[in-house]
Amino acid sequence: MHDINRIKMKTIIIVFALVLSIGLASAQDRGDVFFNSLSGGVEFGAATLKVPLISGFIGFNKPNSYLKLKFSSLSQEMYEVNVNGEETKKPGFSEVGLMFGKRLKLNPNNRFEFGAGVGLIADLRKYDESNSNTLREKIIQKNAVGLIGEIKYIFRFVDGVGVSVSINGNLNQQKSFAAAGLGLVFNSKLIQ
Repeated sequence: MHDINRIKMKTIIIVFALVLSIGLASAQDRGDVFFNSLSGGVEFGAATLKVPLISGFIGFNKPNSYLKLKFSSLSQEMYEVNVNGEETKKPGFSEVGLMFGKRLKLNPNNRFEFGAGVGLIADLRKYDESNSNTLREKIIQKNAVGLIGEIKYIFRFVDGVGVSVSINGNLNQQKSFAAAGLGLVFNSKLIQ
């Protein structure tokens, strides 16, 4: 049963990736407009995992749709991890996702965005060493791929700068969550 769900999830992800690639191919016909259509933003909010969420994105905008690379991190415990002999700190939970969405423009200063896509989460946890005599903590990382979605309202108050309020979530086999956030969006063509 678990293998059937995994096959269904992989099929959904492959179909979604193909749909996104068609949109990207049609977006590359005008190279001079590419950089004018980029946007970015940052949000702070609360997640159902009971810790604050910091989220950001880089997006490519078309008149009625968008393609967005989204990244999130929970403001929870940071772990010291030894990578190639160097000690680095990594967040305990993070997410990276690729999202395609539609835009509903109410007027020149107000719009709604509805998006969906695929996301990868990385969850670092302390390994239970209750029967071990080692002094060093072991950290394990579990990864999962899931479906992500968002509903976002943006109000432009200055040309190229807007305030956003969003509800988003990640549905995966390991640690599904929902979040709500408040943030800023930056773009020279924020509302087209």
